[in-house]
Amino acid sequence: MVHYVYNIQLTLGTAAAGFVAAPFAKESDKMKTLHRIRHLRRLMEETDLDFCLLTSPENMQYFSGFEAITYSRPIFFLVSPDTTTLIIPALEEAHAHLDSTGADRLLVYYEHPEKASLGTSAMELVGKVLPQGKQIALGVEAGALSLRNAAALEALGCTLTDIGPHVVEMRYLKDEEEQGYIREAGRLSVYAFEKTLEHAREGISEMELEQRGTTALFEYLGTDYPYHFSSPGCITPSGPERTVMPHVYSNTRRLQQGDMVIHVRKPAVNGYYGELERTFFIGQPSPETERAFCAMLEAQTAVMEAIRPGVTAGEMDRLGRDILRRYGYGDYAIHRIGHGMGLGRHEEPFLIANSHLVIEPGMVLTIEPGIYIPGLGGFRHSDTVLITPDGRENTTAFPNQLKDLIF
Repeated sequence: MVHYVYNIQLTLGTAAAGFVAAPFAKESDKMKTLHRIRHLRRLMEETDLDFCLLTSPENMQYFSGFEAITYSRPIFFLVSPDTTTLIIPALEEAHAHLDSTGADRLLVYYEHPEKASLGTSAMELVGKVLPQGKQIALGVEAGALSLRNAAALEALGCTLTDIGPHVVEMRYLKDEEEQGYIREAGRLSVYAFEKTLEHAREGISEMELEQRGTTALFEYLGTDYPYHFSSPGCITPSGPERTVMPHVYSNTRRLQQGDMVIHVRKPAVNGYYGELERTFFIGQPSPETERAFCAMLEAQTAVMEAIRPGVTAGEMDRLGRDILRRYGYGDYAIHRIGHGMGLGRHEEPFLIANSHLVIEPGMVLTIEPGIYIPGLGGFRHSDTVLITPDGRENTTAFPNQLKDLIF
């Protein structure tokens, strides 16, 4: 058994090499949102839309700069040919006045009686913005609009058109600043991963293990860290029964000899996520377990080496999947080979078999073939790669070989 100790050097309070950005938004952020709104208005003009109503938190942030913690209270971003309006509940009013918010105007609705006369409903405020007595061509995100709100908009005289796929495509290609945030999120992933694995041993619980890395990360972030950090984003399933569930929260199960562990880190910097995942072992894996691990690693390595501008998403999925099939694991490769990263933990484009999407420079994608074999366990590595003009850049480079991942 090898106990491998990683040594990723970080300088406290500094960003990744070549990455310069302000902690929150600056004047360039407003210019960036204006540029994005111009693209959206061009879409409105091409599709004969009078207004667009954005309701998904990620798209509202992308076009307005407003990053909200959303619960039950609706937040809407309404775009006309000449004005943008952010509609928010009262408890978000101070937050929305930050310089990072690029809306032309804010409209606030209230749930306390003292101001109820000013409006108690987000949809009521939408009705005050939309022109009265005429049919309105309104672009909406069908995947993020409830049936109730769709009916309310139609009652206001709106004919709804789904612009969701077009908006998603606008986010495919990351600009230099977005790429910088994702690189930094990758750097934090590596740091926290290193600190986590320093404590990998028999007898420690899943939650305690990931807490060690998270504590180290928070201690680092508390030393004049210059960016907005959110979401430690960890899961650490262990053992044959729990690792076959790709998305399961960590619990108090204690690691045992022979366990495989899938550790996941997904921090976000200024709203942009990175993702690093590794399968590691407590003690020497069995021959059958080692074979499954090596099949997964071979599939991931092949896709990592092949992905570049000009290939298609479907080709990359088939490349990884064909390797897993050769090992006899095709039935256990139950998810796509990868997905987009950005303001969303999972966002388009997807590396999935039926996709003809051509990969382009500026896309950010995870490469994460996984196999989940009942009675044996689950196996998955994930790295976040930035597509460059001549290939790809791994923003989460970290040891991935079996010899380095036995503790």
